[in-house]
Amino acid sequence: MAGVSGFLKLCNESGYSVKEQKQFQIALELAQKQLTSKQRFSGDTFFDHNLRVGVILVQHRSSSDAIMVGILHGLDNDKKFITETFGEHILKLLDEVEEVKIIKGRNKNLEAETLRRIILTTLKDPLVILVKLANKLDNLRTISALPEEKQKRISEEVLDFYAPLAYRLGVEKIRVELENLAFKVLNPRRYNEISKYLEQTQEQREKNVQGTIRLIKKLVQKDVKIIKIKGRPKHVYSIYKKVKKKNKKLEEIYDLIGIRIITKEIKDCYTLLGLLHQEFEPLKGRLKDYIANPKANYYRSIHTGLKLPNDKVAEIQIRTEEMNEFAEEGLAAHWRYKGVKSTEMFEKKVAWLKEILESQKGTHDKEFLEVAKVDVFGDLIYCYTPKGDIRELPVGAMILDFAFSVHEQVGTQTIGARVNGKFVPLRHVLKQGDVVEILTNKNQRPRRSWVKIVKSAKSRQKIRKHLRTHEKLPAPYYRRIKPETTEGQGILVESDDFPNAVCVLAKCCHPSPAENIAGIVTKRKVISVHQTTCRQALKEEDRWVVVTWKTLFNQKIKFFVQAHERSGLLADLLHTIANAGFNIKEAKAKLIDRTHAECSFSVIPRDLDHLVDLVKRVKKVKGTTNVFFE
Repeated sequence: MAGVSGFLKLCNESGYSVKEQKQFQIALELAQKQLTSKQRFSGDTFFDHNLRVGVILVQHRSSSDAIMVGILHGLDNDKKFITETFGEHILKLLDEVEEVKIIKGRNKNLEAETLRRIILTTLKDPLVILVKLANKLDNLRTISALPEEKQKRISEEVLDFYAPLAYRLGVEKIRVELENLAFKVLNPRRYNEISKYLEQTQEQREKNVQGTIRLIKKLVQKDVKIIKIKGRPKHVYSIYKKVKKKNKKLEEIYDLIGIRIITKEIKDCYTLLGLLHQEFEPLKGRLKDYIANPKANYYRSIHTGLKLPNDKVAEIQIRTEEMNEFAEEGLAAHWRYKGVKSTEMFEKKVAWLKEILESQKGTHDKEFLEVAKVDVFGDLIYCYTPKGDIRELPVGAMILDFAFSVHEQVGTQTIGARVNGKFVPLRHVLKQGDVVEILTNKNQRPRRSWVKIVKSAKSRQKIRKHLRTHEKLPAPYYRRIKPETTEGQGILVESDDFPNAVCVLAKCCHPSPAENIAGIVTKRKVISVHQTTCRQALKEEDRWVVVTWKTLFNQKIKFFVQAHERSGLLADLLHTIANAGFNIKEAKAKLIDRTHAECSFSVIPRDLDHLVDLVKRVKKVKGTTNVFFE
């Protein structure tokens, strides 16, 4: 491909209009201006990368909008210029490409299947997915420039996430190349072994295919009208999966020879099947009738295995033109997520997936595209349980809204949640694509303040019902917690649910400012605050309550520094604290043993970030072994 000129030539040969080609050229000039100076690990530029992504999309006859986004993604977008030059829709698509990165970054630990559902139901336009797949394919083609560890991580992600996503959306050619390239990185020995075997046997396999085609044509020429018959090539990764699944040697995998036969009508499929089984020996257990019993994704075809006259075996697929078109395009609007209950509402939300199939045909019908891209999400967001179950919530919904959407009892006993793995309080506002794990306590009861927190009318109704039911009961235990602190003593942590409680930092793990924390209500009517990774706290996880670091302070905060005893230690610490912008109200030092000292200081920080900076600076002081707060 000879750069920009070669790309535009390809667009012209592929049937894109003169107007579309002019828009491509403007986009290329903008991308070239911004991205040519930015280098990639592979030695080329980000502009080269975007140009290749554009080529991939053109080769798959994608819509012009998808190609525009492929060329422009990653730019420092001048929103006004892009809107005026390319239209508001292109700007929205570019924003969504960035949103995919954010969603994926927030949910790094999720299983691939769950993440796939989240991204699919979060996006408003499936063209973004196609751009993402093309982008990932080009990255894989140049992956050798990356460190080996990163190559493996990306390749695992491709096999777990992107390749199955490409399969479900019918982008078959991209899927095959994604799988092969990723497999080559992860298992180069097996990849080379299979590739070499295919290369060595290619000539013979081609002879076998052509010989089988001649036999079939001669056999059925008077009885069945065959529209098309051809060999079906196998790719390396699919062969590897089959060898592994069947625990056989390469030479024993009989369906390396694949034949696909396209007939005119369904009855011809069955007539042809009967003739083939009459002439050749069918292999036991290989007959699969997906016409009478379609797969879950509505794939239809007849599969059978035959023993050929030359003692070779082959897998035969028989289907009509309509079935073949469906199989090659991918999953249509009837596609459903595995493991997710299918409802009419959910079907509507994913109906737009059909558009990506249309884009593969090169459809440029603007009216159709506009109908397909109706924003079905409106003023709603979609959040997920850790298992990937979907919850539809109003924009601005908080933890309680999600909890009541799961179950009424869950809602009434909610004390907080983990959102994308991070501990958050009840007032945390949820965002599109968040994964929410609700934390409950059997002693929790709805509070009057909850009515003002929730956004959902149904949640509000359930809270009021429980308030009426329990308003004559004694106040919950947590309301009897009394403050046990003096006015001059500063506290680092607070709890929205227990506003009068004293939060004390646990000595077993010494949580430090900004670390992930959880609280446990103790018998002393205080909340013991632990790191969420603390072994002691994990034993009591069912008793956790939500606590958060204060962000502003107007009282003294006391902290301790443990260090190796040396001359000038206290002076160095005082100098470091003063340079961090603190007024030191109190400073003490004592020997712990013959070689270790402990210093304590009282300071008044501006905010939480100020404290975090202090800890970083103090830890760098020579001899420091530990920094913790009271």
